[in-house]
Amino acid sequence: MLPVNRREAGLVKWSRYGSDDLAAWVAEHDLGVPPEVSRRLQALVRDGAFGYHSSEDELGAAFSRWATSRHGWTPDPELVVPTNNVLQGIWACIEAFTKPGDGLVYTTPVYPPFLDAPPTTGRRAVDWPMVHDDDGWNYDIDALQVLLEADAGISLLLLCSPHNPTGRLFRYDELTRIVELAHEHDLLIVSDEIHSDIVYPGSKHVPTLTIPGAATHTVTVTSGVKTFALGGLRCAVAVSDDESNLDRLRAVPSHLLGGANRMGCEATVTAWDTGGDWVDSLLALLDRHRRHLVERLRAELPDVGVHLPDSTFLAWLDLGAFSPGEVPSRWLRERTQVACGNGPKFGPGGKNHVRMTFGTTTTLLDEMINRLVAGLPPL
Repeated sequence: MLPVNRREAGLVKWSRYGSDDLAAWVAEHDLGVPPEVSRRLQALVRDGAFGYHSSEDELGAAFSRWATSRHGWTPDPELVVPTNNVLQGIWACIEAFTKPGDGLVYTTPVYPPFLDAPPTTGRRAVDWPMVHDDDGWNYDIDALQVLLEADAGISLLLLCSPHNPTGRLFRYDELTRIVELAHEHDLLIVSDEIHSDIVYPGSKHVPTLTIPGAATHTVTVTSGVKTFALGGLRCAVAVSDDESNLDRLRAVPSHLLGGANRMGCEATVTAWDTGGDWVDSLLALLDRHRRHLVERLRAELPDVGVHLPDSTFLAWLDLGAFSPGEVPSRWLRERTQVACGNGPKFGPGGKNHVRMTFGTTTTLLDEMINRLVAGLPPL
C-alpha cells in the first residue's frame, strides 16, 4: 500500500501522524515523478556525481523553455536567479527591496510561511483579506488600493498565484490593476507561482510578468517542486524582467541564497525538458480527483463547505457547521483518521477550515472521503 511505502521512505507527509492516519495535510502529491527524472538521478548516483557542480547554470534556459511551452511566456534566461527554494527567493526579495519597518502585504487565508515573513525580517504585516461568497474566494482590489493609500510605508506585495489554499486564480484584469497600483505606490510585487502548472480546463494562469508594466515592479519565484513532487531536492528560481531589479536581487550576498543542489538542478531541468506529456496525464487525473471529491462531499456531506478549485491539488474545506474548535484539523483527524492542514495556521479566514490534498491515488482519495463521511456527525 502507498502509505507504507511512503512512511518507509521517510517522507514527512506520511510519517508525522499515526500509521492508521491517511495524510492529506502537505501540499505534495503522491503520484511520482516523470520516468526520465528517475533515470537521470539513478545515473548520477551510479556515477558518484556528488562533487561541486555547475548544473544550476542550466536552470534559466530550462525554465524559459518550460514557461514558453506551458504558459506562452518566454523569460530571459539571463534574468533567472537559482535559489534553494521559493521561500528563500521571497526572503531574498524582502532583503533586497525593503527595509526594516516597511509593510508587507499578503492575502489571507494564505500559505502559512508567508505569515512568518514580517516577524522574521523586522517588517510589518499588512493583511489584505480575501472575500468569501457563494461563488468562492475572491480578491477585493479596491480594498488593496485603500490599504496602499492609507500606508505609505508598504513596499512589497506578496502574491500567491495560483492561490494556496483556495485554488483561486488571478484574472488578467485583476493583475493589470495590481500592477498599476504598484507603479502608483512604488511597490514591488513578489509573485509566488509555484502551483502555476496545476491549472484545470476552463481556467488559465496568467504569469504576472506578462502584464504590461510588470517588469520594473515584479519578481516571480517558482519551482518544479509542486508539479513534479521534488520537494526534498531543493531547487527553485527567482525570475526578473528588469536589469535593475536583477542587480538589486543579486546584491544580496550569494551565500544567503544558498544555491540549488546537484540532484535538485538535474531533476528539475530534466523534468522541465521532458515532462510535458507526463504533466498532461497528471492534470487529467487531478481534474478527475477534484471533481470527484467535490461531487461526493456535496452529495454525502452537504454540511461541509467546499468550492471546486480552479488550480492546485488542494481543497479548502469549511467545517464551521460542526463547530470544530480552535484546531479543526485535530478535531477532524480524531474522528476520521484523515490528517488535513489546520485552517487557522493560514491566518484570518482560516477559522473552522482545513486544507485537504487530493493529489494521491484514486483509491486513497476514495478511502479518505469514506472516512470523512463515516466519521463526521450528522447534523
